[in-house]
Amino acid sequence: MTLALAILPIALAFLAGWTAKATGLLKPEHWSGIELLSFRILIPAILISSIATADLSSDRIGPLAGSLVSMVFLAAILGLSVRFLLPVDKLSSASLSTIFQTTTRWNAFISLSAAELLGGPDVLLLIAVGMSVLTPLINVSNILVLAWLCAGTTGPRRILKAVVANPLVIGCAIGLSLNAAPFDLPKPLYETLDIIGRAALGIGLLVVGAGISWRRLGRLTAPVLIGALLRPIGMPLVFLGLANVFGLSSTETLAGLLVTAVPAASNGYVVARTMGGDTELYADILVYQTLLSMAAIPIYASLVL
Repeated sequence: MTLALAILPIALAFLAGWTAKATGLLKPEHWSGIELLSFRILIPAILISSIATADLSSDRIGPLAGSLVSMVFLAAILGLSVRFLLPVDKLSSASLSTIFQTTTRWNAFISLSAAELLGGPDVLLLIAVGMSVLTPLINVSNILVLAWLCAGTTGPRRILKAVVANPLVIGCAIGLSLNAAPFDLPKPLYETLDIIGRAALGIGLLVVGAGISWRRLGRLTAPVLIGALLRPIGMPLVFLGLANVFGLSSTETLAGLLVTAVPAASNGYVVARTMGGDTELYADILVYQTLLSMAAIPIYASLVL
């Protein structure tokens, strides 16, 4: 029950975003500006600050990191493999990109909250390692797939140009460069990035909420069902198999389960909006994933606690 309450604020933030749009508190033209602000400034800021300050030393990045990276690759394969189940007339390229995003992305803030409740400092530390390893990988791979599926970009040179010019990729690159640099930025600069980046989570949740249609949610389509089940139900099962392969401890396995059983990150909605993905599908999947996570996290955690 306590864990469900930890996830409840996410659902309430969705509701607040929906209310703001439904009541006309914010006009439709205002939301596009908010989404652009998040995509070009807020999300890159949080990527820079989180990656630049992460501990990427070899003794911290061990079997858990290897299992998480493998999990992302398998999630990517599963997400794209949905094309074999649903042809183009039932699942557009934009919708396929959304299933890819909602399968590979994860809400680290929910993971950290769950870790604090279930595992304490040791699990929190391991999830922080996961964030430092997965953040660049997931963002670059998602931008690459979106450029391929949604932007009509073909050929290695054009895809590379679309990826390199993306603000999220630029944010990851700056963060990695600062992490590897032999000097530290002045503390006020990091604090500035942190202040700006913190706004990304709240605004991202509000934007997703604004995209929710209760009438559409009542029509549970195959893409919504598949997208909802892949992340909080399917990926933890995949990770349990990887935990055995990599010989993870129970603490490391719990950390991995808390990475895979949470819903997708809300910033993917903003990325989809900006790059031509299916935002309606993203919003619908995210609502169902959030509800399923309330049940999935305690169940999977009980397997290793």
